Amino acid sequence: MKSKIVWLLLFSLLCQRVQSLSPEEYLEIEEELRRLNKHAVKTIQTEYGDMYDCVDFYEQPAFDHPLLKNHSFHFGMRPSFRPERRTDQETWSASGIRSATIKRLDCPTGTVPIRRTSKEELIAAKMQVKVHARHSDPNTVEEHGLHIAIVRTEFGSLKKYNGGGMFSSVEVPKASGAQYSAGQMKIENIPDFIQAGWMVNPSLYSDNLTRGFIFQKMGKSSCFNVHCPGFILVRSDHPVDAIFEAHSHEGGPVYTYNYFIYRDPTSGVWWLELGEDSIVVGFWPRKIFSSPGLQDLATYLEWGGQTYGPPDVKSPPMGRGDFPTGDVKLTASCQAITTITEAHDQVPATDTQAYSDKEKHYSAMDRGYLKGPLQHVMFYGGPGGATGWI
Repeated sequence: MKSKIVWLLLFSLLCQRVQSLSPEEYLEIEEELRRLNKHAVKTIQTEYGDMYDCVDFYEQPAFDHPLLKNHSFHFGMRPSFRPERRTDQETWSASGIRSATIKRLDCPTGTVPIRRTSKEELIAAKMQVKVHARHSDPNTVEEHGLHIAIVRTEFGSLKKYNGGGMFSSVEVPKASGAQYSAGQMKIENIPDFIQAGWMVNPSLYSDNLTRGFIFQKMGKSSCFNVHCPGFILVRSDHPVDAIFEAHSHEGGPVYTYNYFIYRDPTSGVWWLELGEDSIVVGFWPRKIFSSPGLQDLATYLEWGGQTYGPPDVKSPPMGRGDFPTGDVKLTASCQAITTITEAHDQVPATDTQAYSDKEKHYSAMDRGYLKGPLQHVMFYGGPGGATGWI
């Protein structure tokens, strides 16, 4: 009986979402389903029940973008140059911080893993993307329900950046229904931005597990992961939306995951590296962005937490659900946060400030540069509970 009630509630929620979609958005969802359901060379079911199709590199959704019809990209592409990494992994391990991991997939060489997505998940994603993509001005909350607690570079500064990085603690905040809670890094040049991090998002993934995610806003087009043409995968074993096998919790180990996004000085594409081994997972082509925008260098970066909940529902917890204490063992954090200069040098982030749009519910703490493995570290979190503009 209890399970029937739960499913009725979920069905009611889905119906409300469907009613708020326009006819054009219905067509977009059908097109997304067609684009994501490519011919699979091999299909893999994970222990968590996810189905991944191993799709030929040249058949992946990114290449449905009209500006990528005549391209010279190929499987296994690598950057022409990589800013030097300045963090010693052995030092991290000695400090009690462990590397979070995902389970790799065994897709054949020359293919890339695309998670099978249901129509219900795409409807949920469409509703969330509307809100997520509009939050491009870090000084204002432009949409009900979206909240941040971050450390950011100076907004409106004349500085420009070729990327940035962080080691993010991997958390498992509680979220339900249409809520989500995330830890993320954002790189922006209005009107474009790209994000990478982890999130708990029940409506997008149909579970309450901590997964990786990317988000891209390319002019008027936006999406999570590979739901729209844009991000190009170059690895056969590392999906961008994989489930983390361990997460941080109070009294236990702190698990961190490396996120590194940088602009190629030769091609202008934006590369994404993930994990302890700095795996080159894929890239965003320069052509898909605006000019001015991320066809050029970034003008703004941020690191920290982000949550969303419908306006009539209390917002979910962020991080570990507590306000930051300044202790990595107790609080969600982004460690060794860096920027990539115009000269393509990776340096600790400077001239940063902490910001939260709902200080009664979430908070961010910028500790600046510390000696040792943490380097420039920020902390964030909060119990949530915000509704609408409150």
